[in-house]
Amino acid sequence: MTTIGLLHPGEMGAAVGASARADGARVLWAGEGRGAATRARAAAVGLEDVGTLDELARRSELIVSVCPPDAALDLARAVAERRFAGLYLDANAVAPGTAREIGAIVEKAGATFVDGGIIGGP
Repeated sequence: MTTIGLLHPGEMGAAVGASARADGARVLWAGEGRGAATRARAAAVGLEDVGTLDELARRSELIVSVCPPDAALDLARAVAERRFAGLYLDANAVAPGTAREIGAIVEKAGATFVDGGIIGGP
């Protein structure tokens, strides 16, 4: 079973997490500092709260970043600080230059980078 770390279960992220779970993946998320609405969405689709980003990075084989575009770079830096060495999929609507910068950051820390995208609604 693949273990996926999901950052973060907003409306789109929760839909991605639900789809991954339906395909048999274990989906983790880091609830520290997140609001009640996010917690409710994550619980509704069966995501496992591991508490912190440190724990999520430690336990995940793959991290999928689904967040507002203006948060994508800082989120990648935070993951890189944890020396995540798995596959990092940035699925955010960011400019090509930003995607390259995110890739360089996570690859320098030891991860493999994939630039992805999501088209359509949750």
